Amino acid sequence: MVTAPPASAMRLGNYDLLTNRYDRASWMWYLSFCVPEKSADCAKVSARPRLKFYEYYENKAYLKDGRWTLVVDVPDGLRCPGYNLPTRETYVWDDATLAGTIDSRYDVGCFNGPPGTQFWTFALRRL
Repeated sequence: MVTAPPASAMRLGNYDLLTNRYDRASWMWYLSFCVPEKSADCAKVSARPRLKFYEYYENKAYLKDGRWTLVVDVPDGLRCPGYNLPTRETYVWDDATLAGTIDSRYDVGCFNGPPGTQFWTFALRRL
């Protein structure tokens, strides 16, 4: 028996990632079914930059208790003067409002600095 998803469920498709994180870039997320799961509580997120000098990233996001969580390794997540460093990013957002936070962690800071974390906010807007 096939049932419709809840009315508040995030729909698959294209979204604008609106965030205070980037000053020179914007991102588009494409949400599709997870394979092999194909369940309402899993979505594959494929992030595409609108500027060519940023890297792609993708992984599966999972819905639990009304909140989506996406954990992804971003090859150029920490922007340093003249170079970039990788980060592990955790995106958490509300299923109804599509607003959330980004927790960005890195093992080595710019100029061989200490490990650290940065915190950002974001919202998704359906395209």
